[in-house]
Amino acid sequence: MIGWLSGTVRELDPAGLVIVETAGIGYEVSLSLQTLCRLKQGEKAELSIHTYVREDQITLFGFTNASERALFRKLTSVSGIGARMGLNLMSGMSTEDLVRAIENADDLSIARTPGIGKKTAQRLILELQGKLNATAATGGATVTNSNDDVRSALANLGYKPAQIDNALKKVEPADFEVMFRAALKAI
Repeated sequence: MIGWLSGTVRELDPAGLVIVETAGIGYEVSLSLQTLCRLKQGEKAELSIHTYVREDQITLFGFTNASERALFRKLTSVSGIGARMGLNLMSGMSTEDLVRAIENADDLSIARTPGIGKKTAQRLILELQGKLNATAATGGATVTNSNDDVRSALANLGYKPAQIDNALKKVEPADFEVMFRAALKAI
């Protein structure tokens, strides 16, 4: 199993995929949008990896640090939450906000994530409330301004500042994932 990966970022895909070259081999890694916006093409990246094995595929999920990976593993331990759904949850809000929503039983915030309904959000809260330690919430950088994060993510993907500014003028303020997708459509 692969647990950690260090190398050069060769490709960034707005769909949440990155190719990291290590010793001449390119590993395709699925990332949350929060992690994706922290990476830049051509620069070195270090990712904590969760290796997901099914009978027909092996998928690598990458995280900024081990505490984010631990949160992902807790999320996917809940019945009805698979690997992709766990990654969507971590894309929709920062890890701190997600842990806070679970601890405060804020099912409406969690249910805003695409593919998560109110019942799934309530099941997530029921199974994880009180079981997430503080380290899961403090491992990554806090996202304070979605507009700046969207701007950074689009710049990392190679869009020009003028294109980004025009796209952001057409996008209403919201959480990172919603703004990012809307900005991509506007470009």
